[in-house]
Amino acid sequence: MKNYSVLGLLCLIGIFITGCSNESVPTAIPAQEESSLMNPASLKANHNGDGGFTGFIFDLATAPNNEILVADAGAGISTRHGEILFSLEGASSVAPVGTGVMWVTTWPWFGAPTEDSGQGIHLVTKGRTKMVANLFEFESENNPDGEEELDSNPYAVYAHNASFAVVADAGANDLLKVHNNGNIELMAIFPPEMVSTENLKNLVGCPDSGAGPCGLPDMIPAQAVPTSVTLGPDGYYYVGELKGFPAPTGESNIWRISPGASGAMCGSSPDCMKAFDGGFTSIIDLTFDENGMLYVAELDEQSWFAVEFLDSFAGGNIKACDPETMQCEVIATGIPMLTAITFDKDGRLWATQNSLIPGLSEVIEISL
Repeated sequence: MKNYSVLGLLCLIGIFITGCSNESVPTAIPAQEESSLMNPASLKANHNGDGGFTGFIFDLATAPNNEILVADAGAGISTRHGEILFSLEGASSVAPVGTGVMWVTTWPWFGAPTEDSGQGIHLVTKGRTKMVANLFEFESENNPDGEEELDSNPYAVYAHNASFAVVADAGANDLLKVHNNGNIELMAIFPPEMVSTENLKNLVGCPDSGAGPCGLPDMIPAQAVPTSVTLGPDGYYYVGELKGFPAPTGESNIWRISPGASGAMCGSSPDCMKAFDGGFTSIIDLTFDENGMLYVAELDEQSWFAVEFLDSFAGGNIKACDPETMQCEVIATGIPMLTAITFDKDGRLWATQNSLIPGLSEVIEISL
């Protein structure tokens, strides 16, 4: 896939590499007076979680024993209290399917997403880890979205048994079904869309700053960058997209994919249609509650670009959305570096904050 290479923090660590751009970006971003880091604007949270994780934390999931599991890229899979259950560097997402049994994806921990650098899906059984499939190899052999440059960044996994898992690859812009014998099926491909450059221009102070993005057209194509996958109560998979460069606001979609989808081109195949046509900014995670409400986590309300380049950013939001009425309610705002949410078996909602700052990242409870 097209690799947008810039010098921003998140691009350097490869998290949102497909969301960056080789367009000229300013070497100096207009500074804000105060940083919003660790200073959420309007966060309804109970601070009974724990912090101090060793790496970037990308995902949360609830184990059968109701323990909150954390995908810590610097260590592996931990509990929310910081106890490491097993080591696996580069862990980006976790899906427990039984006591001590879980699927885990790893992102390109050892290099760029445009090369074979650790992108895989693993099945863990009682602490023993087995790589089931090398997802960069699948990308290099198939390149489903047809972009010139190969790119794989397995960012999210969903599973409800040990037979197969469903993976959203943010670099490859696709959804894969991976069987425990290593066979991989292409379920869906997420297409680029024309989006506005207005948010990016505002963030870099156009027109006064004269920064590179000021010369961009009003609309340019952006890659989907799927960052989340969950199963809805209707039996369909729901996938949220970050939306790549130029980091627009309000243009991230949520897709609804048939469990039987095979090579579906989203937007044109009836097996992959929009559940929500835009309306979100930089989606980073999705989960359903027991009542069928879809909870959407947005990395930052000013987009991922604000997190990468600005000294001050607004923080992420959590929204509760009704898939039937299409109405959404904001549950929490101003969460710094929000990357993941999950419900435990008691109906409590958990979220990450400061997730991209090793040693300061933590898991918190969100009041509903």
